[in-house]
Amino acid sequence: MIDSVIRKALEARIAAQGLGWLKLRHFELRSAEKKLLLELDLDGEPAPVQLTASYRVAADGLTIETVETSKRWLTEVAHLALAKHGGHFDLPGGLVGTMARAIL
Repeated sequence: MIDSVIRKALEARIAAQGLGWLKLRHFELRSAEKKLLLELDLDGEPAPVQLTASYRVAADGLTIETVETSKRWLTEVAHLALAKHGGHFDLPGGLVGTMARAIL
């Protein structure tokens, strides 16, 4: 159930960013391993792209630590983005944030 809530939040974020060329095909959260597994459809790519990310949760949010994809060029872009932006995402405060931290 939590996977579907996070998936909907990711899809909303993708839409809000104007990334109509990217579609989330599959999302899986492995909280015990602190991993996210995604399958993405990207315009121009003949097959779905697999993405695996490891993360850590802190009091102020979630930080993506590593990203690997099934396409080398996309892995390199992800590494550049993490280096530039730090891969940190704020989690909401209050009850929602507390629940998210417990689940993640």
